[in-house]
Amino acid sequence: MLLDNMLTLAVPLKYEIELNAHGFVSPASFVYGTNEKDSPVTCMKENINFTFHVISAGPNMAPNTNLEIMIPNAFPPNDFKLFNTLDIKTTVGQCFYNKYPRNCSPAEKNENILKDVVTFFSKPAKRQMYCMKNDSLCLQIYCKLGNMESGKEATVQLHLEATPSLLEMDDASALKFEVRATASPEKNPKVIELHKDKQVAYVYLEGVHHQKPKYRVTVLIIGIGLIVGVTLFLLLSFVLWKIGFFKRQYKPVPQDKNRRDSWSFTSGNKDD
Repeated sequence: MLLDNMLTLAVPLKYEIELNAHGFVSPASFVYGTNEKDSPVTCMKENINFTFHVISAGPNMAPNTNLEIMIPNAFPPNDFKLFNTLDIKTTVGQCFYNKYPRNCSPAEKNENILKDVVTFFSKPAKRQMYCMKNDSLCLQIYCKLGNMESGKEATVQLHLEATPSLLEMDDASALKFEVRATASPEKNPKVIELHKDKQVAYVYLEGVHHQKPKYRVTVLIIGIGLIVGVTLFLLLSFVLWKIGFFKRQYKPVPQDKNRRDSWSFTSGNKDD
């Protein structure tokens, strides 16, 4: 007779979840650049608004969901912030980021008018901006969205402003920013993540330089054009003078002969 007929078995239990992330930006492009003499340095009046959505599309709850947003925010090796963070709102949980003072002032740089002229005539077409993992030159925003039941959705809104004078530090005629948002659950060996590629959303923001030269470049181009024009005129005049263009001899026509040729006289009787 068995004294103990009970057996306890540990059955590992795993469950599947699925997180979908997507986003958009408004406006999708903006124009930047300064060229006016002594123009005040300001940030862009039009805000750049990002919106990201995270949806729990799986059959089970996604535990302790996080959203990481990475935005290129500097030209290496410099650390001047290209964007100022104005506001972050989320419908679920909280968002965190390293705050820094709002700055609309241009960075100090060595003024070189010849370099500005060369840059104006030879701007590269486009520069791609993106973030590496744990990139210190990027604006990193972390949002803790908590447990997300199946069918639940969270929305994160981000409002930025750009600094045109800092964007103009790069010589490209256009800047394309790749913004990456990644949703992920808390790491747990019992959780199986389905369609992990859907957890990452890419949003593209493009800044286009207005291609107008700086004031001093405009003055230099006009000055050089005038000097070249006057020099060519003087050179052409000198060449014509050397070949005798201004010393041509004109044979005079006698006035008496000219008068005789201009009139016709007939002598004789009227009756003839």
